Amino acid sequence: MLIKYYLGLFILQIAFFFHFKTRLLPLFISLIKTIKVTFKDFSEEKEEFKFEENEGYDVDYTYKSICIIDEKPIVVNNLDFALGRFRNAINISGWSYLEVETKGEYDPAFQAYAAGYVEGVLTQRVLHLHIQNTVRDYCKDFQNYCKKLMIFLHENMQYVKRKIDSAAKDDPYWQAVKMAYMQLTGIWHGYSGSKFDPSIQYEAHFVMLLNSNGDFYDLESKLNKTKDPIDDITGGKCSGLIKVAPNNADLFISQVTMSGFQNMLRMLKLYKFGVDSILYPGHTSTFAGYPGVIYSSDDFALTSTGLAVIETTVKVWNTSLYEATKTQGQVLCWVRAVVANLLSRTPREWCHIFKRYNSGTYNNQWGILDYKRFTPGKPLPDSGLFYVLEQMPGHVYYQDLSLYLKEKTYFASYNIPFFKKASKISGFLAKGNEFYWFNWTECPRAKIFSRDQNKVIDLDTISSRGDLNEPNGTYPLPGMGHVNHGALDYKGTNYELAKQLRFRAWSGPTYGNVPVFDWRTSLLASKVKHFGHPDRWDFKPVDYRWETQLN
Repeated sequence: MLIKYYLGLFILQIAFFFHFKTRLLPLFISLIKTIKVTFKDFSEEKEEFKFEENEGYDVDYTYKSICIIDEKPIVVNNLDFALGRFRNAINISGWSYLEVETKGEYDPAFQAYAAGYVEGVLTQRVLHLHIQNTVRDYCKDFQNYCKKLMIFLHENMQYVKRKIDSAAKDDPYWQAVKMAYMQLTGIWHGYSGSKFDPSIQYEAHFVMLLNSNGDFYDLESKLNKTKDPIDDITGGKCSGLIKVAPNNADLFISQVTMSGFQNMLRMLKLYKFGVDSILYPGHTSTFAGYPGVIYSSDDFALTSTGLAVIETTVKVWNTSLYEATKTQGQVLCWVRAVVANLLSRTPREWCHIFKRYNSGTYNNQWGILDYKRFTPGKPLPDSGLFYVLEQMPGHVYYQDLSLYLKEKTYFASYNIPFFKKASKISGFLAKGNEFYWFNWTECPRAKIFSRDQNKVIDLDTISSRGDLNEPNGTYPLPGMGHVNHGALDYKGTNYELAKQLRFRAWSGPTYGNVPVFDWRTSLLASKVKHFGHPDRWDFKPVDYRWETQLN
């Protein structure tokens, strides 16, 4: 019965597991100061970009590790202090895979930097491609906006620096913030071939821009960036679903990312830090994400405390709220998401931690599910199982919706606020009264979820493909037309998989009732960078088995 419901929810007719072998490369040891990770700047080569033979077809992991010998960091190809495993299988499954783990003999911030450095070295090639496709030209033709953006980021990073420098060693919040910035800096140093230098680089380098990408959605509005018509959307970025199986046989959580097609170099990641499990209960996490990005960003993540975390983005129509977004006294969303995942044991703790230092950027509706509170076949608890949080500039609302889930058997998330206060202040209430597209109960996705949530086999088909619309068509809203925006993936898990920090992942735009996405025939191919992408996106779902020992 469990398998029946699981397969129904996640579309598949046949379950399969993606098996792989691992192999160690010949052992080598080199002093870190002599290591040079070279890369070529492809930004001007455009369509003449050349790919390495057999790139994206890895069937085995490549290993890199940092160990300490005579107090000096050494990079080797086996486990000692910080081990990274990387496999680029983008042309096999639509995903690349990364696992990074550290040992506990060293300071958590040092571990985070080493983990980042190993990731930067291992994923340098695919990270470079992702940078070219996304943030490389982010400021092109938007110099005035980017000047304001860089000032904002610099001032905010200086605030964070002061807080980190003055924080007590036993302050878990700011030590967790430090870990996030150290890990990010490590990725940048490893990627760029810099020497191993455990520190924080408070600069707006490309890896910083990648991690801040979600925050830019709102900073673009606050700082008055002129919108690009091809990227104009109506605020709908993702769909999420929490669903209780009949007779409480299982509990599912899933999320579909909707974004620009340049973002399809995707990566499934596992981070395991050898830190104090009392101070940092979320020391191990898995998620679907992107090269160089240390949190999911979509979001779909599982943590070692049994939490499953998803979000969908909520647009701020009431732009006067952005007056509350400051450079001082606030921490960007990407950092707060990392910290909340690392420090929280329960959905309530997650919400309490995340709301601190609210930046009012990357404003989302978050769903936090606690699998520790669920037992298959038993009645659902009235509290503690499921929380929803909604963030706006200057406002954070959250509530225990366990009883709601128990009574309704599902909760759907589709880029519209659930809480009335959030709906009103964000401008969604007024928008919804004007047009059904923005109404919590009347929008298309709300009706589809309501209609089909008991027909579990259809739930994963809730997605959209904006590139299929005619470029010269007439549409009520810009986001309904021919735009660089569509459903790019699917991630979902259930009780049994979540215990292993595993989930099912399906990479690529929706197909089946619509044609398979193919860059060779897409009208977006000449407008959207897609270096390193497969041409044809007809991949199947994977149930990935991590090699890292979780216990």
